[in-house]
Amino acid sequence: MIKTFTLSAIDHDQATPESGLIIWHVMDENNRKRLVKATTELSRQGFIKTIKPHNDREMPLVELLSYYVEGESFRIDFAMFNETFGYTSREVFAATQYQSDTARERMKKGIRQLFHVPF
Repeated sequence: MIKTFTLSAIDHDQATPESGLIIWHVMDENNRKRLVKATTELSRQGFIKTIKPHNDREMPLVELLSYYVEGESFRIDFAMFNETFGYTSREVFAATQYQSDTARERMKKGIRQLFHVPF
């Protein structure tokens, strides 16, 4: 699966003297915004030594994000990583679409009940 991302912003908060949380704000080729989170290990001087993604499946994305600055776009192919680690292909944001469809139906039903509109 090949995806194109644009890096919008980077936030890094230091949790302890040895660790922090980094969040990349990215947008994909379909203009869907998403957050990619990782834990950072810091040096004594406060510089990032290592980065560990919160979601192991995002490892190749986190590795690439480390090389880009805000405003830059890049492409990534997850196929080899998914094959190597046994991840199956999946529809991106499928659960989100299902939830929004369900919410839409609940809202329509609620409005119909409110205004006594027959189904």
